[in-house]
This record gives sequence, structure tokens and C-alpha cells, in this order.
Amino acid sequence: MDKNKILIRLKNNYDYTRLNMIGKVIVTEKGDRIGKVLDVLGNVSDPYALVMLTNNIDLNGKKIYVELPFMVRGK
Repeated sequence: MDKNKILIRLKNNYDYTRLNMIGKVIVTEKGDRIGKVLDVLGNVSDPYALVMLTNNIDLNGKKIYVELPFMVRGK
């Protein structure tokens, strides 16, 4: 595997077949962008995301999140 790609475990309480994760940005707790989701792997009870890192950062012990766009409907 390429050293810029990692697998991260996803929560299994979401339906990743309906929530398109590919291309979504991965951020740290501070909001720093560190990569993008390339693919979602595994089965529904144990999903993983294949992530391409854009920064060479040590992720040991750090929480990372998927940045999802927030849409606001007009009044």
C-alpha cells in the first residue's frame, strides 16, 4: 500500500451506501484538512474508509472526522 494511504475504521451506525463518502475531506479535531476519502470498504457491520493523506502527519491517538457539507434550505 502507498505510504500516503491509510485505512480508518468508520462507525457502523450509518448507511454508507446512501451517504456518498468518496471525495469527502478528512479533518483533525482542530479542523485541519489532512486527506480525502478514496473508497469505503468492508461490510456494513465493520466498515473502513481508504484515505489519501495530503499532509505527512502523525495520527497516533488523534481523532479524525469526515467533513460533511451542511445544506441550509431557504425560508
